[in-house]
Amino acid sequence: MAPDPHLEIWATIHVKAKMVRSGAECARMYGSAAGLKMLTGTVTAVERVLTATKRRSSWVTSRFEVPYKTYFKRLGLLNCRPGPAPTDALPSPAISSPPNAEALATGSSTTGLLAPGSGPAGADVLSPALSPTSGTQAIPSGQTDAMSAAPGSFTGGTTSSLAAVPAPGTPRAAEAPRVEPSVKVHGLEWRDKDVLQPISGPVPRQTWSVRSRAGDAIVEGGDLVGHGRIRTPLDYFLAVFPPQEPSLIAELTSAQLSARRQPPTSPGEILKLFGVLQIGTRFEFGSRADLWSKSPRTKHMPAPAFGVRTNMPRNRFDYLWNNINFSVQPAAALTSGATGAEQFRWSLVNDFVTAINQHRAAHVTPADTLCVHESISKWYGQGGDWISLGMPMYVAIERKPENGCEIQNVACARSGIMLRLKIVTTAVDQAANLSDSERGLLHGTAVLQRLVAPCPGSERIVCADSYFASVEAAEALRTSGLRFIGVVKTVHRRFPMASLSGRELGARGDHATMAHVEETGTPDMMTVLWVDRSRRYFVATAGSTRPGRPCERLRWRETPAGAQRVAVTVRQPEVAEIYYTCAAKIDQHNRCRQDDLRLEHKFGTHDWSQRVNISLLGMCIVDAWFLHTRARGPSATLKQATFYEELATGLIDNKFDASS
Repeated sequence: MAPDPHLEIWATIHVKAKMVRSGAECARMYGSAAGLKMLTGTVTAVERVLTATKRRSSWVTSRFEVPYKTYFKRLGLLNCRPGPAPTDALPSPAISSPPNAEALATGSSTTGLLAPGSGPAGADVLSPALSPTSGTQAIPSGQTDAMSAAPGSFTGGTTSSLAAVPAPGTPRAAEAPRVEPSVKVHGLEWRDKDVLQPISGPVPRQTWSVRSRAGDAIVEGGDLVGHGRIRTPLDYFLAVFPPQEPSLIAELTSAQLSARRQPPTSPGEILKLFGVLQIGTRFEFGSRADLWSKSPRTKHMPAPAFGVRTNMPRNRFDYLWNNINFSVQPAAALTSGATGAEQFRWSLVNDFVTAINQHRAAHVTPADTLCVHESISKWYGQGGDWISLGMPMYVAIERKPENGCEIQNVACARSGIMLRLKIVTTAVDQAANLSDSERGLLHGTAVLQRLVAPCPGSERIVCADSYFASVEAAEALRTSGLRFIGVVKTVHRRFPMASLSGRELGARGDHATMAHVEETGTPDMMTVLWVDRSRRYFVATAGSTRPGRPCERLRWRETPAGAQRVAVTVRQPEVAEIYYTCAAKIDQHNRCRQDDLRLEHKFGTHDWSQRVNISLLGMCIVDAWFLHTRARGPSATLKQATFYEELATGLIDNKFDASS
């Protein structure tokens, strides 16, 4: 009987990749083919063991080599098969197109060799596998063997087949240009093509700036006021806060106070209220009344004594806090339309949102990259589209740290300052307020166009997450004169997801590219698969796939010298570098507001509109902090907590009423 080929040392076997690598690694490297991928290994040891039932079981230890790693696995005979892994069939040669003058011009006049990518059809047809070193497509194993064979032993031929190969220097006959393998998705053709030059050309660097109330500009990296002069945190806050809003809030709040037989308020007192709220976040208290206590809780801590320190008595604070109003609400709900009642409730915050948007459009000039994302105003009270009480649209998303009111927004990617806000309403209300041009668009595309409406034709790069990203969004922004880079997860229409998800990658940092090419042969849009901790699918009308700056992360690793923090470096293409440089700006803004400023956590309320308005106020305060740090640059000496405390002091001691 012939010996079992499994049980021979140095025998070749193959197993499913999931028997060797973890499920996460297989999904990362093999994509949709993770369950079918086979790996070839070499048997290094064979052992027979006696089981608990007194039967003998055979096991083999095999070595499997993959890019950058070697695995040794102990496997049962039922998990492996003899021989190498079956190779995938080579892709069929692309159909060649007739040669033209431009294609013939790509040949070299000195050597007679065609330029890369312009060879005969099928000569360089590439498999979906990617090289682990450069991220370009690798030559299939069958072609590699044929290329490495000795003369006279070519697969399917002998040395006589060399007669058809011209000698070096002999001019070649004109050959049809190579056509990249392509795939059509809903009528849109994508080709396997690396984009080594920025699509539509490089984007010129633009400097952001904010025009202050005095009319001077606060610019990126330069905050010069004059000799011996310096801007205070209050100056930065007033530069980003709508100037007419204190007067409007004072007017609306005074009407509420008069109905309760209380003296009216003023814009200066409203700003002082903002300062008291902000300084209150620096204290730990169980009840707001504790902040006005004149006796300390322990001898080691001073008494808050807000009444003495801020010159605002507790009862006056309570009246202002319970009656403050930021927006004008009509006397009665609209009776016409399906969403009249909902719009009536949203009118409690709409004026404040509109004022912020108008002020940012008129006074803030963003840089060349924009970040589109969303924020959450914390709310755990009553609300929802099913009841006419509380917040009209209550959003609870599992991956978000808080529930409440969702606010979609766009921010400058270098300064971090919010540029435009949009409250998320119910689906019925959003459908009723669509324009005729938006009715045929995807929802994410329609929202994206509204958010970036103040920047048409500016050639800025808009970076957005999967809520907004799609091929349609990229095309819509290109029509309006903007570039786009987004991560696609769910909206696959006209996106070559089936082709990219089956690509095999070698290691972290590898990428695969497919491009949509104009009639002139120039790419105008590309899709990029890049692997890091997981697979990322980009659609872009900006950037390129040439190597970008590698991303580095510090991770704990066990070394011979003990546990140490080691820098893990991952290669990334330029399009991924651009996206991840600005994609987290709004998340950083949200963390500063929710975790550092903590207005929403410290001061509770049973009024949903007050909670949303205080969150909008918190956004303006964080914008002031970002304006200070980005304008001062390395010379910014104030820490975030110190900035908030000094801003609170400036608001409490303001001279707004005297100056106006």
